Amino acid sequence: MKKHTAFQFSILSASIFVLCFCISSCHKKNTEASKGTFYFHIHTDIDTNEVESSTELYRDASGRQFGLTTAQVYISNVMLHNVNGTMYTIPGAVVLKSIDSEEYLIGKAPVGTYDQVMFTVGLDATTNALQPTAFTNTGYVSNTDMWFGSTSQGFMFMKLQGMADTSAHQTGTNLVNFSYEIGSAANLKTVTMLMRTGALAPYVLTKDGNQFIHMSCDYGALLSVVNFSTQDTTNTYTINPSLSATIANNIPNLFQYEE
Repeated sequence: MKKHTAFQFSILSASIFVLCFCISSCHKKNTEASKGTFYFHIHTDIDTNEVESSTELYRDASGRQFGLTTAQVYISNVMLHNVNGTMYTIPGAVVLKSIDSEEYLIGKAPVGTYDQVMFTVGLDATTNALQPTAFTNTGYVSNTDMWFGSTSQGFMFMKLQGMADTSAHQTGTNLVNFSYEIGSAANLKTVTMLMRTGALAPYVLTKDGNQFIHMSCDYGALLSVVNFSTQDTTNTYTINPSLSATIANNIPNLFQYEE
């Protein structure tokens, strides 16, 4: 029987290691290469009217007139349903939607055909317990205007400010300012968009390709549960917290597909 020396065994082991490393590296490269990028493109609307001015009033579906000076919403935990039945969560996807911006990078996902998107309005418990200064990415979480001021209260998941017409015939002659600052774990809401079938074509993500999920935020639908005359202020913790809960419960009606 032929004997193998320790040197020969060392060479063999090294060769196997190099082969395994190459296979692993190739697999990793193929996996990383087989991805595309998702974006959100979100308009700020009141009914079908796009909000273009902070001083203008717009009519909602019931005929009420109001305007928005601030409309900021945290969107996180973005999940995509593949037609093969699997669900993919895009890592680290957190954006702060505002009136001034419409396009938001969400992140990379494996190539495939996706027929549904889900996301959370708000921030997870770990993120919500941090101070704004804990973040180096100042693009979203570290916005101090969205912080209640303590780690026990965390961030505002939604901040809305504007003015509303409270005249009986909506003549625009009796305007009141409103301010709604909504947060807390109790008001963390999941939005499940419609399954895309028929006229709503699924999103086909190709290698190195981009896909835009076009949506609108209809604040007329969201604030349909509010009486501006008697419910003009809430901040979840100290001012009319029940109103925060009422608005938060209506968050799933805020988002619609645009195409």
